[in-house]
Amino acid sequence: MKKGDNLIIGCSGAKHLIKAIAKKSKTNYCNLEIERFPDTELKIRLTKDVRSKNIYFVQSFYKSKNTDVNDKLIEVLFAAHTARELGAKKVFLISPYLVYLREDKRFKKGEAVSAKILANFCKVFDKVYVLEPHLHRFKSFKEFFPNAVKISLGDEAANYIKKKIKGEYRIVGPDIESKQWVKSIADKLNKKYSILEKQRFSSRKVKIKGEKILTYKAIIIDDIISTGHTLIEATKLIKAKEIYFIGMHGLFSENAVKKLNKKGSIIVSNSIPSKVSKIDCTNALAKIIK
Repeated sequence: MKKGDNLIIGCSGAKHLIKAIAKKSKTNYCNLEIERFPDTELKIRLTKDVRSKNIYFVQSFYKSKNTDVNDKLIEVLFAAHTARELGAKKVFLISPYLVYLREDKRFKKGEAVSAKILANFCKVFDKVYVLEPHLHRFKSFKEFFPNAVKISLGDEAANYIKKKIKGEYRIVGPDIESKQWVKSIADKLNKKYSILEKQRFSSRKVKIKGEKILTYKAIIIDDIISTGHTLIEATKLIKAKEIYFIGMHGLFSENAVKKLNKKGSIIVSNSIPSKVSKIDCTNALAKIIK
């Protein structure tokens, strides 16, 4: 594909990223025009001609002041279908943070398996590029989401640690699911790591088991920091002068930042904007656009 054939369109969840992605990929961009009717319905408009172009929609799905994740999903789906109707050559989605992946099986009779339904909705896209997706029982997108591609932030996270955290440290994963990020980053830094064991009783109650960790500094790595309960429980097994919490995505519900700050320093990527978004994901995302 030729660069001149590409157009990046920033959706409401990508306003903090779109200029940097466009600049680094040397690609033209515009923002999606979004209005809301009095009954809260969304009105979507593409502001540039998309005919015969490869369209890259950028949308990060998080709750913000005026929209929630459901608004953001409808917004980008309507925009993608519109681009198809108006003659776009190909239509892609770049998602710094993608929702509806946690429900990947039917836990109770009658429940929706949202991960599979989302994959079906996203057939409108030629490819869906997802930064560090939250995969559990499905180990890869091939199992349920054939047009989706995982984008790693491992290099960016490892480079941040290398530049900003000096001295001896131990890298720790709070549960077995975190091992994929912990091992990758530890290998890049040539450091040892420990994986703890998590027993979950509810969304707000967990128990962490494993070896006691004695170290000068501890870096606890997970993919998503939401309420912070898992990370706080993990610190009960760690005796360190300094503790760092590193997450690929920072959702920070239920005053998580305030609670975690009492235990250590928080560092997440800017897939979702926050005051602790210090790992830049725009290089990884700009490489997608060719």
